[in-house]
Amino acid sequence: MVKGKFQITCLVLTLISTSCFSQNSFDLTKLDSGQLLLNLDETEVVSVEQDILNASLSYSAQGSEKISLQNEVNKNMASALEIIDSVSGIEYSTGQYYIYTINPGMQSKDGVDNPIWRAQQGIKLSSSNSPQLLEIVGQLQAAGLIVNGLNYSLSDQASMKASESLLSIVLNKLERKASDTAELLGKNFSSLIEVTIRENGSRGFEPRMEMMRDSQAGGQQFERPSAVPGQSEVSLSVSAKALLSP
Repeated sequence: MVKGKFQITCLVLTLISTSCFSQNSFDLTKLDSGQLLLNLDETEVVSVEQDILNASLSYSAQGSEKISLQNEVNKNMASALEIIDSVSGIEYSTGQYYIYTINPGMQSKDGVDNPIWRAQQGIKLSSSNSPQLLEIVGQLQAAGLIVNGLNYSLSDQASMKASESLLSIVLNKLERKASDTAELLGKNFSSLIEVTIRENGSRGFEPRMEMMRDSQAGGQQFERPSAVPGQSEVSLSVSAKALLSP
């Protein structure tokens, strides 16, 4: 056997994003005398810096005139979208639009006849350019929107790249295990005849965040928020059957 190369019978390995790839089961009746199959499993994990910053904001208004409240929300959300559209590289989508009454406990007849309304709409933003996104978030908060969430995540592209880098590492380990076991049993490692690849996804760790601060006590201006990306663990598992021959 040539070191550093993988012998895999009737199989082309392709790492795909559906989280699992496997070869059809091997027919045990095809084993020659003295041959045996060795079941192997190996998992590798790598920590990858998160590369996408996500933010969620909303604008809400409260009062007794529901039409004027909705107009206020509409106007401020339109202004927010203009701010976002002034730069490129930010993906965004608006959330559900809510208009509902507030019921603070027991109400008098006057309260029932004249309810308090609240109108609200949210927006979600994401970008790989975190300084730019943080600047836009600061502008949106200064415009009256409230930050509901700010977090980093790992992009699909970064996760896939990490998984691809793990594949060769895992296959090398499987090959070494098969060769070492074959030597102990007085046999030779022929090939890997069944391979199942499982992308186990990523598990994120919370990044450090610093939320908005007033630049002046009691003022309406806001400093740009700060955010430091955390790490996500990308895991790849491979199961295989190694064919050992006399």
